[in-house]
Amino acid sequence: MTEKNVFFDFSKLPPEKGILLFPLSMSMLRYRQNAENCIKDLYNFYPSKMSKPLIGVNYLYSDFLYLYDDKPAPELKHSFMNQVIEHKNAVQKIVKKNQIDFQIENSFSFLVWNQLYVGTNDFNKLFDKIKKVYQEDDLLKRYVLEDCKVYDRELSENQINFFLEEALLFHLIQKGKVKLPNEYIENNQKYVLICYPGRPLKTIVYIAQQNFFNLIWEENPYQDSFYDLQDRKLIKYSSVDLDTYIVSTEL
Repeated sequence: MTEKNVFFDFSKLPPEKGILLFPLSMSMLRYRQNAENCIKDLYNFYPSKMSKPLIGVNYLYSDFLYLYDDKPAPELKHSFMNQVIEHKNAVQKIVKKNQIDFQIENSFSFLVWNQLYVGTNDFNKLFDKIKKVYQEDDLLKRYVLEDCKVYDRELSENQINFFLEEALLFHLIQKGKVKLPNEYIENNQKYVLICYPGRPLKTIVYIAQQNFFNLIWEENPYQDSFYDLQDRKLIKYSSVDLDTYIVSTEL
């Protein structure tokens, strides 16, 4: 039996076309997820974990997700727009500066959160369903509350929607139900690996473990995993015991 809450790194990515997806928190674009650190994180995979040069890199800005806020929408839009543009330009500048390592420039793709909506079939219906699950599932309520406490946030309607939408879209991505634009991969990916500095929230793990919509992407060896860039460990959801699992917050 696999020991719970014990995680390890892996040696090689599959020798097939795939995407490394880096979700970017708007609150960390100038800190842990600034352009320099984003490139440093890539060296977790290049060249040691690369079997073949068949990898697309997608940076996902979570701007629209952060609209679950009481601040005026125009204020948030202006702030997020500037942050996204500045960050993207800085990443592209570093990539060009390191052309020997990153020769395939069109393997880098940048997308914003609302692109996920149009890349998903019937997102509204799925989100309504997961909200209904939340209303009826005491464990999901418990884990959302615990995630709020970890980040010292109030259990408000906005915060509940934030966590549920994030977890749902990550789950759909890992099951191959969201189109991820990448010119180099051309929608021929055999896997998507979500990479983030820190462990996934309990809400994310629980929704993935329960697989409420009975989704499967057999080709993707990472359909039930999450790569922690901070500790350089692959978090396999099947190895998580949520009663004793600790979400890391020190970035």
